[in-house]
Amino acid sequence: MRFTALLQIRADGEAPWRQMVRTLVAVGLCWGIGISLGLDETIWALITALIVTQSSIDQTVSTARDQIVGTLLGAVIGTLAITARLILGFYWPVFAVALLPLAYLAAVRPSLRFAGVTLMIVYLLPSRGSNPYWPLTERLTAIFLGVLVSLVVSFVVLHANARRRGFLVAARMFREMDDLLQAALRREEIWNDLEKRNDHCARNLITLNECVAEAYRENWGLLEKRHPILSVLPALMRRMLSDTMLVARAINAGKDRGGFSGVAGLHTGLSHAYRALARRCEIHASGKATGNPERPGREDVLSALPTLGQDALPEMHFVISLLRQDLRRATDVLMSKPESRARDLREMIGN
Repeated sequence: MRFTALLQIRADGEAPWRQMVRTLVAVGLCWGIGISLGLDETIWALITALIVTQSSIDQTVSTARDQIVGTLLGAVIGTLAITARLILGFYWPVFAVALLPLAYLAAVRPSLRFAGVTLMIVYLLPSRGSNPYWPLTERLTAIFLGVLVSLVVSFVVLHANARRRGFLVAARMFREMDDLLQAALRREEIWNDLEKRNDHCARNLITLNECVAEAYRENWGLLEKRHPILSVLPALMRRMLSDTMLVARAINAGKDRGGFSGVAGLHTGLSHAYRALARRCEIHASGKATGNPERPGREDVLSALPTLGQDALPEMHFVISLLRQDLRRATDVLMSKPESRARDLREMIGN
């Protein structure tokens, strides 16, 4: 089994367990802190922790933001509704009037859905004691406690290593692009099948962008400084996927027009480059990409890149030149020595 497949199975297999542990820790902390603070309605902290604690830091922060904004809005409307009930003496009519704008806001902007939930919590549930506003204060305290604990747990407890996962996704993309190009060069599949391969690679590119967004959260916005290669990886892989599909399209369009024999020798050199770059991404994922890269190195990959013969079609010469250019850029970024990599990354970001 390939090295990347082993790493992927291990990463995917651990994810549910990490999420389970994070959720249990968040709920347990909320319960312990609530008891320590003497909160009578700690249950709302536990429920909030279950809602807000997500599988990634980025998702947790987004859900926490929605929860805070919705809770504040619901608390304001709930306070006004309680006051109107005390003055007017109506229960359900006041609730219906208060819920109406919140239901509309949730329909227009789903992130505000927590506002209606908060209104129901502070208005409909029975209160203890003679002060009608006291349950609102305690319930809001419990909700914000749940949000805070969820954020801390997501950053500290067993969060997924987005940097590692991002490089593994890039490695998988290189191998899948290699398979796509092999299928096109060998004329094994019709164009619709090649497009399906491209769609699968595009989904991996979306996953890679999500990994980079998560890595920004993990590194407090300092990703370009701490892990500069990862910050430019989505742009690099987007170019590589586009070039690969252009080559596949040119091969598919030119195979019935003659001149196809001029691309027969492309397979070995390009496959060698894709596989070498995939391996290098796996080395980056393991955190061992320091000093001089192991063989095959940058010069080995570049020297193996094929050159088309004169009988190849003009458009094939054009798309292959684009692919060669971006393969060279990929090797500069992923396989250069550390001292030259900074320059290559600056050029990559600038382009």
